[in-house]
Amino acid sequence: MEYLPDSVMYATYEMKEVSRNRFRLETVSSDSAGANRIVTFNLPEQAMLDMKSLRFFFDVACSGSSAEGGAGDVVYGKLPQNASSLLGRVEVYINGVQVQQGSSEYNTIAQALRLGQSNIDKDSSTDRALNHSYITDDNANDDETICINEWRGFLGEASTRYINTGLLGQIQVRLTFAGNHVLVPKQHNVALGVNLSADAKKNAALMTYSVSNMYFTVDSVSLDPMYNDGLRKRLEAGGLQLNYKEYYSFQLDGINSTGSSTRFSLSSKCIDRLYALYRDANYTQTGIRSFALPNASGVSAYTSNALRFRSYSGDTKKVGNARWNWSVNNVKYPQYQASWIDGLADVGYVQDKVSHENSGTLITSKEAFNDGKFVFPLTLCLPTGRGVEVQSGYNSSGVNTQMVFQSSGQVIPADDGETNTNEISCFVIAETTAKLMIELGRDLAVMW
Repeated sequence: MEYLPDSVMYATYEMKEVSRNRFRLETVSSDSAGANRIVTFNLPEQAMLDMKSLRFFFDVACSGSSAEGGAGDVVYGKLPQNASSLLGRVEVYINGVQVQQGSSEYNTIAQALRLGQSNIDKDSSTDRALNHSYITDDNANDDETICINEWRGFLGEASTRYINTGLLGQIQVRLTFAGNHVLVPKQHNVALGVNLSADAKKNAALMTYSVSNMYFTVDSVSLDPMYNDGLRKRLEAGGLQLNYKEYYSFQLDGINSTGSSTRFSLSSKCIDRLYALYRDANYTQTGIRSFALPNASGVSAYTSNALRFRSYSGDTKKVGNARWNWSVNNVKYPQYQASWIDGLADVGYVQDKVSHENSGTLITSKEAFNDGKFVFPLTLCLPTGRGVEVQSGYNSSGVNTQMVFQSSGQVIPADDGETNTNEISCFVIAETTAKLMIELGRDLAVMW
């Protein structure tokens, strides 16, 4: 096949009548919120929105407690790593049609995906400056203005970057803030990652946070009228299609033995990837201390208890006895009993980071992977280089599909009254590609 690269071409292009502006969007409801509260925003109508420019700004103030003990038992409230950790659920509606279902624990899903998709340079620069990608260790309650500029699902992972709300209709975003358990306690003059005193534990359980001065910003662009004419002709000829990522979560609680099987089923035309992680059963409890990630590089030296993903393998530098497997309709992936090192190797592979030109992940050591950043992924799609534009994942629609994540040989620590309860929870994330069908008259249909 003959081929001429772009580098030898003498060709230039021009787009005419392009203009751009930015809008500030206020909440539909109250301008202040707290743990487990819901806020709603409406995006501009009759506009072409650059969804990559969608940002959520807000002030967040943490409050600790000094109710118990003396001055040394004072606890300060600290923000967890990354601003998206404060969001428990994100839902998106278009003309009343729910296009993003709002899976439980949006923050857990975002963190699990960040570990493989982001990289140290971004985490130490853009995310550190904007998204609070690190946990501070000073003796003060965190009180900051932060920004969320990356979104999972329809708002940030769609095949069409510029969304024309003149064709779709009103886009409404509902955000539910996470509970107080996502916060990190910091005892006065005691380093992060160290057990709290008895009175400090009581104070840590009283931590809260409040959010105020919330607003979105988004860029609107205007193109040559020829573009809008072309879209309307497409609508008349059979409609428009838009792909986007949708996530589902499944959970198995009460695991206290060396082996477990997390079973779930999902009907979808395109299942791209699966992710599994484990946490102690106390991850929803407010006031559990943070953890220092061993031998970790970059700014993520600590992790909050709510987002501490562990392998419970019993070994952190060499492969031990613990093993994991996926099973889809009784077909095992992989075909052998995989160890944690297989999972670590797959974190970048499932994101197609397989060449020297692709930046790395946020996992920088075996010890950190096993003790705070454990994610065991599985890819079911064919990477095409076109991203979400192409549906190439596993089609389970119309089929009684049973999926299982199995483990064996794990070492679950005994209850120590501090950070372990002798009971863990398995959390599974299913990444799918949904299709939004757009017809004349703003008639919408979602194909999951």
